[in-house]
Amino acid sequence: MKLKKLLVSSMVVGGLAFVSSAVAGSCPGVEYSDASKIVKKDIPPGPRLYAVPSNCKLDNPKFIAKKAKEGQKLFNNKKIANCVACHNAPGSINAGNVGPDLTGYMSGLFNAKDLRGQKKTIDWVFQRVADYRVQVPKKYSDPKSPEFVPYYNIMTVNLTTGKLTYDQVCAITAFLLSLK
Repeated sequence: MKLKKLLVSSMVVGGLAFVSSAVAGSCPGVEYSDASKIVKKDIPPGPRLYAVPSNCKLDNPKFIAKKAKEGQKLFNNKKIANCVACHNAPGSINAGNVGPDLTGYMSGLFNAKDLRGQKKTIDWVFQRVADYRVQVPKKYSDPKSPEFVPYYNIMTVNLTTGKLTYDQVCAITAFLLSLK
C-alpha cells in the first residue's frame, strides 16, 4: 500500500513538472510558433487625427439634444461602446471608476485644460472619443520616457480600429456635450 501511494504521488508531481515545463515553453510542440502574428493583429494602427463630419452638427444645441439620447445608449451599452466600464455619467448603472466621472462634464472637466495646457473644444471631445492617442503628449505616452503615465494610455481606440462608426462617435460626443 505504501508503494502504491508513493508511485501515485510521484506520478502527480512528475505530471505537474511536465505541465509547468510545457507552460513555460520548454516542451517542444506546445508553444505556437507564430504567436507573434496573432499578437500583432491585436495591436491597433497608429493614432489618427479626425475632423468632425459635416453631418455631425455638434455646434447646434437642438442636434446635441436629439443625438445625446442615442449617445447615452451607446455610452451604457457594454457590447458596443462600453464607456460605462470606466466612466460614470447620469443614468449609468454599474459604472466604473477608472476614468473620470463625467457627471456635469461641460461645467467641470470640459473647462479644464487638456494635457498640453490648451483649451478643450468640440473637436477635442470628438477626437477624444474617436482616437484619444493623438492628444497624449509623447512624454506621457512613450514607455521609454521617464514621464510615462500608463493611465493616460488606456482608453479604447474607437474610430481607428472600427470599433465605432463616425455616427456613433458623434452620438457619444453629443451625449458628453449635453452633460451640464
